[in-house]
Amino acid sequence: MLALALSGGTPASAQQKIKDMNKPGYDLKPVHYGFYLAVPLTRYNLQHSQAYADQLENGNNDAVNAKSDLGFYTGLVLNVRLAEYLDARFVPGVGFYGRTLVFDNVETGVETSPSMKETVSNTMIELPLLLKYKAKRRNNIRPYMVAGVKAGIDLGKGNNGKTQQEIALEVKDYDLALEYGIGVDIFYPYFKFAPELRFSHGLVNVHKPVAGSTYSGYIQKLTNHNVSLIFFFE
Repeated sequence: MLALALSGGTPASAQQKIKDMNKPGYDLKPVHYGFYLAVPLTRYNLQHSQAYADQLENGNNDAVNAKSDLGFYTGLVLNVRLAEYLDARFVPGVGFYGRTLVFDNVETGVETSPSMKETVSNTMIELPLLLKYKAKRRNNIRPYMVAGVKAGIDLGKGNNGKTQQEIALEVKDYDLALEYGIGVDIFYPYFKFAPELRFSHGLVNVHKPVAGSTYSGYIQKLTNHNVSLIFFFE
């Protein structure tokens, strides 16, 4: 009895605590499945070329900058238990993105405009492989961290649909990104819900130089960057 008093509970209270937990045996499953919905804030990380720096030194005021846009992606979850607090997660999905560059005072051969926005649309097959480190579960709540890599293939061939006489701006049809984030597992009687904030940093220069394009000539490097709010249902 003294041991029970020191531990702060009784057999009855311990049984009641287990009874109040939703899906108490969930973490013992070696494999489980689910799906997710996500809204990313996405943009290009832009590195200007030497030609861009040269025109500034010559007194021109041409400008190229990246703008943030909202996207959407969804997919499936395959979660494999590796250890008590460590899981491996394969979460393939499809993403729809429209990343925008803003060009100021750039002649295209058709017209000169004070400011023009050009959006490159991408439909991506994405293959993230992540490790998930989980904290100890407290009743029906458990925080966690994730980190890993994500490969991507663009089904739209990465271009903005413009002709060579207009604005020739193209990107490569593949990508590789480093991803990491934090989230919270919330256990309900029939499923687990997990909101997650994840950051994605592209490792590949997706810019595809186009001969004769001033727009392309001002760009040295483009990488994809996302900040995503993801909702998991497992």
